[in-house]
Amino acid sequence: MRMDISVILCTYNRCDRLTRVLESLREVQTTSSITWELIIIDNNSSDKTKAVVERFVNDGGEHISYLFEGRQGKSFALNTGINAATGELLVFTDDDVTVHPLWLWDIKQIFDTYDCMGVGGKIIPVLGGETPSWLSLEGPFLGPLVAFDLGTNPCPLNTPPFGANMAFRKKAFQTYGLFRNDLGPTKESPMGKGEDTEFSSRLLSAGETVMYAPDAIVYHPVEKERMHKEYFTEWFFNLGRAAMIRSDNPSERMVYCFGVPRYLFRIIFEKLLKWLSTFDGQRRFWCKLELYQVAGEMAEFYQKYRASSQPQTVSTHGQ
Repeated sequence: MRMDISVILCTYNRCDRLTRVLESLREVQTTSSITWELIIIDNNSSDKTKAVVERFVNDGGEHISYLFEGRQGKSFALNTGINAATGELLVFTDDDVTVHPLWLWDIKQIFDTYDCMGVGGKIIPVLGGETPSWLSLEGPFLGPLVAFDLGTNPCPLNTPPFGANMAFRKKAFQTYGLFRNDLGPTKESPMGKGEDTEFSSRLLSAGETVMYAPDAIVYHPVEKERMHKEYFTEWFFNLGRAAMIRSDNPSERMVYCFGVPRYLFRIIFEKLLKWLSTFDGQRRFWCKLELYQVAGEMAEFYQKYRASSQPQTVSTHGQ
């Protein structure tokens, strides 16, 4: 049976949190004219994930599929879900959120109203405990907290939405390919490198429209480990690496030093001076995050340079 919407939910060893998102999905409200399915992809979990899903299905969950993807890595799981989906619209979220009851309805309304290939919804962070003095709950600081809020009006996006609340027409994947398996969170690297950012950037670079849906809301809990400076610096370092990934075709007119565009050395020096000369606590930390972001971009350029400089091994087996 073909559906209007396929919700794709990838999970890995989070059975204790999975119940929360499943219960919120049970409360999702649409109309009888909108059909939807839930596809849960277990990315090689070793906990009780399968039992949690089976209990949810037995308690009355309809149109739910449980798939096991043994290849470790979120992109493998995402692509498995895409290939299994029957919906014209593919909606993605995380395994630790709660969704607003009208979440799917509002996403569908944006697709019906605007000629767009994708939609990014609002993500509201749910903080537990006291906010550190160095943290500002506005502007670019919100990225590591998985927050995405561009106001109350729909508008075209010029930056990629977040994977916790995004949707695409199925033909987007048929036209532009699937998520890159070399990107995204893995068991060894839980933070990963922006598989969602890279795919959305592919669409935007091709001139496709991706709309912001202010009323399509998910609530994302902020774990304690995210409320540390070390997490923020690592997140912005990886953000810089992901930005370089979106620029896989370097300009021939650029001047490089050890594979790194020379202009980046000037930028990182300027960021360093700005950080050293800033004394306000929150602003100083933001300057440090900018520094880490540029460092991540430089690191990714250099890593590709090192990889391309390695001699190719030619196998002589059987000759």
